[in-house]
Amino acid sequence: MEASLSPQDNRAPTRPRTERDLRAERAAALARRGLAVSASEAGLDHLVCACGSERYGLPLTAVAQVLPMRPLTPMPGAVPALIGLIALSGRIVGVLGLARALGRPEPEGEAAHLVVLRGAVTPQPLALAVNRVLGIAPAVIAAGSADPEGLGNAAASGYAPAVAGADRPDFVIVDLPRFLRRALP
Repeated sequence: MEASLSPQDNRAPTRPRTERDLRAERAAALARRGLAVSASEAGLDHLVCACGSERYGLPLTAVAQVLPMRPLTPMPGAVPALIGLIALSGRIVGVLGLARALGRPEPEGEAAHLVVLRGAVTPQPLALAVNRVLGIAPAVIAAGSADPEGLGNAAASGYAPAVAGADRPDFVIVDLPRFLRRALP
């Protein structure tokens, strides 16, 4: 009498996964997620802000509101990017200077606007001080432009070049999670 083999018996014996295998799988998954994040930023609307002559795009989904600048309460001993605190709707909100937090030169003139970030972006209430808000534009990322190292800033995730005839300025796309990890160690 012949013994019949089940499909499970035909499988090659599996070896236990090592820690090295798990790390390699995790690295590959994170790399895929990073590509998906970069691709998902393309075409998304961004709030374009100016700090001096430089323009930065913040994902519109991360912006709760834009307000005129108001007096700040200084915070001695805070991280350098934190320029002060404001009271907003009964909450204390930390205000980061966008240019300072990006490691860029302080722009001439005073900040005119506060960009309040959504609570889902950061656990503590935060706003960014910018010289001015220019408007909303989609991030049409050019091929090869999503190179944060080439932009010289670890908090940038890409560059959205200007579109001729569309009256859309060029801007650097700010990767908010990386930006906040860098600005608030």
